[in-house]
Amino acid sequence: MNKRNIIIGTDWWTDCDDVAAVRVACRLAKREIWNISGVILNACMEYSAASLDGFLRFEGFNLPIGIDCKANDFGHKPPYQKRITELCNARGIVKIRLNSECEDGVQLYRRLLSEAEDSSVEIIEIGYMQVIAALLESGEDDISPYTGIELIKRKVKRLWIMGGNWESEEGGRENNFIRNRRTSIGANKLLKLYPGEIVFLGYEVGASVITHPNPVEGDLLYEAFKAHGSANGRSSWDPMLVLLAAGCPDASDDEFEASGYRTVRGTATVDEDGCNHFVRSDDGRHRYVVKLKPDEWYSAAIDDMIK
Repeated sequence: MNKRNIIIGTDWWTDCDDVAAVRVACRLAKREIWNISGVILNACMEYSAASLDGFLRFEGFNLPIGIDCKANDFGHKPPYQKRITELCNARGIVKIRLNSECEDGVQLYRRLLSEAEDSSVEIIEIGYMQVIAALLESGEDDISPYTGIELIKRKVKRLWIMGGNWESEEGGRENNFIRNRRTSIGANKLLKLYPGEIVFLGYEVGASVITHPNPVEGDLLYEAFKAHGSANGRSSWDPMLVLLAAGCPDASDDEFEASGYRTVRGTATVDEDGCNHFVRSDDGRHRYVVKLKPDEWYSAAIDDMIK
């Protein structure tokens, strides 16, 4: 079976569930289920690129990293980013990038997509939406003779998003859409412009499912959870999306059920204030997932992957 070609978008910001998700993705790549062609940061803090690059190298991967350097207006100083960077420096992981040394996020998306075979890429987005929105608005350039929308149509098989709250289809609010004006406008534009299939895993799915890091001192995942204040566990939004995508290469109903979900199909929208809505329809290009199993079932699957 051919490895699936994956691009990961992440805020890698204050919440350590991004770190758990990236570990799950790396474990899938080590099992030769996925090929991770690059990672795009859609939040920019002092240690964003350094800590992500260090963690990826700790996991055994040297990957292209893109970043939105303008996305520095989310506030806070994520403690796990600094802790990961310090530990990597102490261990002699020396090729750690500064934010300014990374490729622009939209440029990296365009380059990776232009290099990929048609209909071969899946994008896993566990952060904010403004970089993909900017990709969709991008025009022809030296990287590719296609616009961003044309690249998505030609190259991308499916977009997986951790975002929204779909408990009420009349309206929901969730951090990845509502954090600030940048994120809400990004989500609004993405839903207006995106030409293909999107699967959402919402806040309500992952909030009560707890990921438990293996308590091994020096393990960068455990150190990230400790620095976050979650040594005993954290909600599992992002790693759940990664495992969901891994279990559903064709996004069939049978695959979703085997992965512990059913889906609701229709059309999602996001207001300019970040509030999400959903209208059901059999021919809609969007789906959100609903859990079929007890929370412990999903926790056990994640914990097994991150040991």
